[in-house]
Amino acid sequence: MISVPRRRDPRLALAAAAFVACAWNNQGPSTRRYEELSARAEGHPLLQAWLPVAFAYRRSADEELYFATANAIRGAPYDRELLLAKRGEAPAGFRRSPAADGGWHWPYAEVPLEYPALVLPFIGLPAALASTFDGFAVGFGVLMAALVLAAAALAIRADRGATQADRAAGWWLAAGHFLAQGGLLVQRIDAVPTLFLALALWGAVRRRPLVLGLGVALAAAAKIVPLLVLLPLVAADRTSFGSRKAVARLVGGLALGLAAGFLPMIALSPGAFVSFVEYHRARGLHVESTYGAVLSLVEVVAGHPRGSALSFGSFNVPGATADALASASTPILVLSVVALALWLARIAPASTDALRRDRLACAGLAAIACIWLFGKVFSPQYLTWAIPFAVVAADRRIAALLIAAMAISQTYLRGFYDAVTDMRPLGVAALEVRLVILVAMTVLALKALAGHEQTLEKG
Repeated sequence: MISVPRRRDPRLALAAAAFVACAWNNQGPSTRRYEELSARAEGHPLLQAWLPVAFAYRRSADEELYFATANAIRGAPYDRELLLAKRGEAPAGFRRSPAADGGWHWPYAEVPLEYPALVLPFIGLPAALASTFDGFAVGFGVLMAALVLAAAALAIRADRGATQADRAAGWWLAAGHFLAQGGLLVQRIDAVPTLFLALALWGAVRRRPLVLGLGVALAAAAKIVPLLVLLPLVAADRTSFGSRKAVARLVGGLALGLAAGFLPMIALSPGAFVSFVEYHRARGLHVESTYGAVLSLVEVVAGHPRGSALSFGSFNVPGATADALASASTPILVLSVVALALWLARIAPASTDALRRDRLACAGLAAIACIWLFGKVFSPQYLTWAIPFAVVAADRRIAALLIAAMAISQTYLRGFYDAVTDMRPLGVAALEVRLVILVAMTVLALKALAGHEQTLEKG
């Protein structure tokens, strides 16, 4: 048997990635638990040493919202004030709070929910197995970690011809992304669309149009905007869709995934879909979006930053200019993705399997980057979506830049997020640096898409 150097052993790399995702990123206590530990830390050197790490990985407000929502559906005790406070300003329909009477309360009809029904099992199962928020948070974190590990596995194993060294490199990159993304990786529901985007990439690489359509649709059924990834992926490999049979399978997978995500929602409450669309249409301009970052910089330079306000579950920029940009963002985003797809359709077909695989990975990355750069909302957990594509992209600089963007996001979220929401210089600087990094990453992906075949072969 030929021995494989340890750094090229995919099992070791997988173990490292699993440890980071399941244990390291999932170690943070709740805010209440952190305060308890801090109060008794005197005279306990090990506890004192761990507290800064615990603070960096403390549980998120989003998890508290998931737990309260799941318990409201089950009729279990939940914090009504927290459920209202975490969303901030929101439509009247999203300010309902059923009684904790032990009875079932239907999602959408009785319990407002800003996500499609596909996410319900992913928050409902950990809540059903836990009696406290601390227990829920750990269980939810392990579940999200399992999903991102599965997503990385799908991406890494999509190429049948990959060597052990290739797979080891992919897993080491995955571990690096997991570490850089920190608590965001396992404390948000975004691991769900990440898994399904990885399934779409697997389907594209394996020339399985039904799986491609199904994966993108299920990702969209969790977070809507990943639907925009479909067109660039198809355009990047248009020769695989030259037959009616392939197109029919693609459309069939798409229809199946969308039905699975949205029909239960409509069945639970006929008006749920309209309410859901209206909720997201009415959301303001997120302070972390490209437009928000630019407005923040302009206001800081002008010397009168107004800051942002909590509404619809995020910090959004007030004012007529921000509202106009928020309204314009959707057509700009759609046009950017259409332009990307049209450009991809004009590029000559890939001459090798390796170039084709890299083109699909970079097409997915470029499409996701359009969502980040041109959407009115850019929560940093959206960076998780790109991990399956980045770990298999031939140009390793793309993965390195994504890791850098993740690290900056984790730093300001845990270190000085109030400086971001208040538009203070430190927070605005962090947003601008991350924006530059993401633009650079997108440029590298576009260069790869243009067909740098010689560079690929050398790499």
